[in-house]
Amino acid sequence: MKHQIYPGILIGGLVIALWAVSAGADDKEKNGTYISIKASEPVLIRQLMGPVVNSVNGVPAEPVDGFNWAGSAIRTTEGKARINVDPVANTGSINAEWEDEYGYWTFQQTMFMPPNHPTGARIGSSRDTITMVEGDPITTNVYLHGDTGAGAPLVPTVFNLLATWGPVKVTLNGEPFDNPFDGPAPMWIGHTMLSEGIRDANGAVRTTSGEVYDMTRGSEGQTYPDDLVFHLAFHDMPGPDMNTSVPPVWSFFYQVAFNNVQVKVRHKD
Repeated sequence: MKHQIYPGILIGGLVIALWAVSAGADDKEKNGTYISIKASEPVLIRQLMGPVVNSVNGVPAEPVDGFNWAGSAIRTTEGKARINVDPVANTGSINAEWEDEYGYWTFQQTMFMPPNHPTGARIGSSRDTITMVEGDPITTNVYLHGDTGAGAPLVPTVFNLLATWGPVKVTLNGEPFDNPFDGPAPMWIGHTMLSEGIRDANGAVRTTSGEVYDMTRGSEGQTYPDDLVFHLAFHDMPGPDMNTSVPPVWSFFYQVAFNNVQVKVRHKD
């Protein structure tokens, strides 16, 4: 099932309500389409796999499984996220907060920059024609990951109503949680996705044959079009050196997903 962002259409049953609001005369926004998201009910997707080799401000960096495809370490927590973006002008803000065993986190983003790979794949004039989106840091209605060539196969090929990339500021317990791996700026690389579901009721990512997913099976992943999830991750720049974490190309990777999502689309002419 292919979702579209249309005013007045219900997507995903009780999971998401999508509606349109006409901008008032005193609205200072320029003509365009504005997407607002409220998300709650976060789950942590991070598992320590052994004795800590590296850490950042006391938070383990290696060896950490940042995807836990089997779902054994998925755990609920408290938190919320607010997203307000203009996908045409590539402007807006993302603010999120949540808690884990290390304390209270915040994620703040006001700048958007594309990664060094396509930011989405779209079906063209026929199902056999694929168009790759290039250089767009806020994309809508695109496929990502899996075997699309738009992002690594860290999760199955998944349809996104919205996806973003760019530098983010992170705090932990009110103090800056700076990126020590990439200089001179202390900011992390942020990536968010508003996508159909990728985990089953037990939290596992699976193939269409029911086995636990892994990165070698990018063309076999199972997704859940009747679900909707807001994914949020931050990490350093991928390096040439491999480590024992999952994924192994980043020195630090953190991911949280929000399972209760409301989306509002506002049009101003």
